[in-house]
Amino acid sequence: MSLPVITLDVDWAPDFVIDEVASLLINDGVRATWFITHASPAIERLKDYPDLFELGIHPNFQPGSTHGSTPEEVLDHMGELVPSPSSVRTHALVQSTPLLAQMFRRFPSLKADLSLFLPHSTRCEFSLFAHGGSLVTRIPYIWEDDLEMDFPEQVWRLEGLDKCKGLRVFDFHPIHIILNDPSMSSYIKLKSLGKPLRELGDSEVNQFRQTCDGPRSMFEDAIAILKSSGGGKRVVDLIDL
Repeated sequence: MSLPVITLDVDWAPDFVIDEVASLLINDGVRATWFITHASPAIERLKDYPDLFELGIHPNFQPGSTHGSTPEEVLDHMGELVPSPSSVRTHALVQSTPLLAQMFRRFPSLKADLSLFLPHSTRCEFSLFAHGGSLVTRIPYIWEDDLEMDFPEQVWRLEGLDKCKGLRVFDFHPIHIILNDPSMSSYIKLKSLGKPLRELGDSEVNQFRQTCDGPRSMFEDAIAILKSSGGGKRVVDLIDL
């Protein structure tokens, strides 16, 4: 069975949340790919661990995006955050063939797109996609914490995905790891405080932490198996194999 690959969509999480999640990986020497949405001191601290952490981009192309009002503006903003990204996952998985080609032309450093979600797929592999003069490696992922909350039979422990024999890429959000709620209830309560997510303090977030099987239990399961196998791989490591 293939090892899990940990990816994280930062999604404007507070710095103390990013730091806590990063420390879990650092303490056990586990590699991960972070898809960045904004600049912050915690994001800068991730750059202190280049052997563990790969920084990709998480552009928001939706209407009203703080990243920009056009694809060009969004990508320029991403370039300010991560000048030479090696991987991308679009926010909300917004995608099209012209947009893929545009992203890969804008960033020659890009090696992979991870904007394909195939939940609980038992046989995922890489694929190559050519369009507009760009050759794109597409890597699907099989599990995402917030979308798992909508499944009638949720999987919050790694053993629940034992039938997935191919590539096993997981998508976590730092805020959901910390809340550890198998539903959106805690997150909705957090949002109801009326402050931007990244401005929330530890006391505001901690009141909604849950102790049960949830995003954190899956995250800790993945860390445990990767620690025992030498730390696992980031997305860029997969492409370089």
